[in-house]
Amino acid sequence: MMKSKYCLGLLFFGLVSIYCHGQRLKIEPYTFVSKAKDTLQAELGTFKVLENRENGKDSIPLSFIRFKSTNSNPGSPIVYLAGGPGGSGISTAKGKRFELFIKLREIADVIAFDQRGTGMSHRLPNCDSRVEFDFAKPIDKAEYLQKTKDNCIKCLEFWKRNKVGLAAYNTTENARDIDELRKALNSDKISLWGISYGSHLAFEYIRLFEEHIDKAVLASLEGPDHTIKLPTSTEQFIFHITEKAKDNYGSSTKYPNLKNKILAVHQKLKESPQVVTYENRRGKTVTVGVSNFELQATIAAFYLKNPWDSKRLPKVYNELYEGDFSQIAPQVMMMKRFMMMPPRPMPFAMDMQSGISEARMKIVEEQIDRTILGSTINFFLYEWMMGLDVPKLPKEFRTMKKNNVNTLLLSGTMDGRTYVSSGKEIAKDFTKGYHVIVENGGHDLYMQSPLVVALVLDFFKGKEIEVEKLSLDPVLFE
Repeated sequence: MMKSKYCLGLLFFGLVSIYCHGQRLKIEPYTFVSKAKDTLQAELGTFKVLENRENGKDSIPLSFIRFKSTNSNPGSPIVYLAGGPGGSGISTAKGKRFELFIKLREIADVIAFDQRGTGMSHRLPNCDSRVEFDFAKPIDKAEYLQKTKDNCIKCLEFWKRNKVGLAAYNTTENARDIDELRKALNSDKISLWGISYGSHLAFEYIRLFEEHIDKAVLASLEGPDHTIKLPTSTEQFIFHITEKAKDNYGSSTKYPNLKNKILAVHQKLKESPQVVTYENRRGKTVTVGVSNFELQATIAAFYLKNPWDSKRLPKVYNELYEGDFSQIAPQVMMMKRFMMMPPRPMPFAMDMQSGISEARMKIVEEQIDRTILGSTINFFLYEWMMGLDVPKLPKEFRTMKKNNVNTLLLSGTMDGRTYVSSGKEIAKDFTKGYHVIVENGGHDLYMQSPLVVALVLDFFKGKEIEVEKLSLDPVLFE
């Protein structure tokens, strides 16, 4: 409800400027067009926040799209927190989740928020320094690490020369932006809806501003100290796939000995890296080197996130065991090309400053060299954290706060990025939380089934959650 003693609204030619609590919120009509060409009349909102709240200098604009509620008595605004970090809430609303954004209007206004450094909000200059690699030879982890680390140093120097306040792009400042958004909307409370890094951001908002939260729905959970995933968690997920692939949900294609084949493939590549050829889309023969590390990084990048990714994994490893690299070679080349790229400023700053606790660091260090994929699920974030001079948020940031927020937490059993075991650990601190395990759910589980959509809607409508597990149809392995 708008409080007239705090806010003054002026209407000029369809544009509204609202002054709330000393802030200026600009709202204007906006024709929202989804990627599927669905069109909806919405509102574009812009407000300013301090870029660095410690020195009080420079303000930056942040933007959001507001989908007005169809409810005559709407609840607290629902703010969408995109994953990544680096994802755009506005871009997300244009994609497959558009349907859920629209349905949530039955409950309240829905806010697609672009976090600082993303989308339509204030953007940081990109560093264009690249790394050079010889694609035709197998490259070990040490060479990749040294060259990418050196490139990060070049980019840090570039941002410093250009007076980019990278230290202000951290999850604590991001959470404070959300509370500035709440104030700008003139709402006592907001509800949070997020995924992956969006859940990581939500946990910091809970730590700082719990009293201003109505409800929260969070999926693919990344806890305060979970920026760096444990190597054994990734390995256990791989073994989960090998168990499922034995019978392949009763289909005729089965993989009874997949675990041993996976272990054998990696051991052979450790001893004897490969140089293979394949024909690209233009019909040109391409030579690519494949080391064990390059295979690890390729599997982590392309084959684990969702069940429609991991469905290819048993077949690929089966082919590799037989010495056939033709199917994975193009993905290895894509991974090599990605290694050339400089870090993007917002995701790099957010992840690096979230950091890792000393206790978790010791666990990761013990696990890297004795697990199938090492720490490749984290790209080089862990190693960069150890070797680059980037400030970290204080240790209290990495401690999950026990709270009373009415929350629906969702974890998918076929999510190879954020794991059910991590979700269970997080759920212990939610005294009013419901942790629902989505059987066969992937990382991007919100639109995987109408069952998930219905569960999210029911929760935001205030209905009691009576299930602990939601079973979706499995995606068969190829």
